[in-house]
Amino acid sequence: MTELLDQFPGPRFSLKGKPYLYFGGTAYLGLQSDPVFQECYMENIQRYGTHYGASRNANVQIAIYDEAEQMLKKAVGAEAALTLSSGYLAGQLLATYFNHPDYTLFYTRESHAALYQSTIPAFSSYSELREVLGQHLSTQTTTPVLFMDTLENKEASYPHFDALMDLPLSECIIIADDSHGFGVMGEEGSGVFSILARLKPKALLVCFSLGKAIGVPAGAVVGSKEMIGQLVKTELYGAASPASPAGLATLIQSWQLIQTRSRHLQNLVHQFLSLLKYKDHFRFVPGQPAFGYQNPGLTDFLKQQNILVTHFHYPNEQSEPTSRIVITAAHSQDEIRKLAELINQYLESL
Repeated sequence: MTELLDQFPGPRFSLKGKPYLYFGGTAYLGLQSDPVFQECYMENIQRYGTHYGASRNANVQIAIYDEAEQMLKKAVGAEAALTLSSGYLAGQLLATYFNHPDYTLFYTRESHAALYQSTIPAFSSYSELREVLGQHLSTQTTTPVLFMDTLENKEASYPHFDALMDLPLSECIIIADDSHGFGVMGEEGSGVFSILARLKPKALLVCFSLGKAIGVPAGAVVGSKEMIGQLVKTELYGAASPASPAGLATLIQSWQLIQTRSRHLQNLVHQFLSLLKYKDHFRFVPGQPAFGYQNPGLTDFLKQQNILVTHFHYPNEQSEPTSRIVITAAHSQDEIRKLAELINQYLESL
């Protein structure tokens, strides 16, 4: 059942006169409802306006874009970065660019829809992918481009990515979506770019949303100077409206807050796991604040206790329901304790 709110769904809200705790969504660092972050954002709106609809190639430009991209490349350890108006558009920019006769595209399971330009079946396993890549490289001249999600595919095995290490990476370009990792995973919330770079693929491009953990409407792509330089020459990049400059200014000015929140979130995740008795009922990646499960009874039980979690058909109505418990940096230790105790109570009763 869809619940309609007239406010942002922070960690706690009222619905039909009843108070609820909310453990869902993607506001991992809780910045969207943080007063300090909001004040910074509003000050930047006063300076930069609510939106900037001109091309990044226009003869009048705003300096904050270059400043934000310089900050992002340093944060993740890449040579270069570009920003766009959303993480979805960042993925589409890459999917469009590599949809070319010089490349052959390969998709792993759980690759986000943003990475697709056409319907290409995803490989069910990395062993199958390894076999097909070997056949391709021995018979074809096009460069393999591997699209993947950094966290959602359990077989990839973050943070070591053991399954990737068995692939002929020196001959493959990796395109990785780190939308659920940037700001949360990696050193100081820097995401997984530096980890994947150690695998030494032929080329590496990582795209991500800044609208989830970071709380600003924007997306980004990071990679080598050469690859980013090619992407900024595309029609899609030049024709699309850029990200809100106020949002990017807030990103720069709030980076220390973002890192502090990221560390606090990891402490809350550790607390939750230390209290949770039945970890095998959940799918999760070490350090990630999202815990998937397949028990609709748990969703119903938590709702009876005035706790709402993520539970809906994704990415479309024909898909299986997605059920996830999401911890954010805006939750309190008492709320984490209450959640864990209720989950333990329900699972013990089965």
